Amino acid sequence: MSYAFLGGYAAQRAAASAAKAGAEAEAAASKAERAVQHVEDTQARHALVLKTLLTFCEKKGMFTEPEFLKLMEEVDLADGVRDGKYKPGAEPKRCVACGRVNQRMALRCIYCGEDIVDRKVM
Repeated sequence: MSYAFLGGYAAQRAAASAAKAGAEAEAAASKAERAVQHVEDTQARHALVLKTLLTFCEKKGMFTEPEFLKLMEEVDLADGVRDGKYKPGAEPKRCVACGRVNQRMALRCIYCGEDIVDRKVM
């Protein structure tokens, strides 16, 4: 008895499996492209808001660009790393009682024992 037909069946299953994997990969790539586009759109909107705020503040004489850049560097260094990024929650916490800096996850000051109040604006 010949079982040659099984080879054709296996090839057919492999082709169907490959087609399904290809379709899933295409769907995943499409989803990733949409996610990238969303991030790019969000970044562009944030850039517009920031540029508008900076322009408004400069026109009102609130600060100059060099003053702003200096302050931006201070904010960048708040988490102890000069990397040109702002990471909410990454900055160390300052105790309101003694003024000393504690680790960002601290609940009590390691120097005076005072509860650390989380006063985040953003």
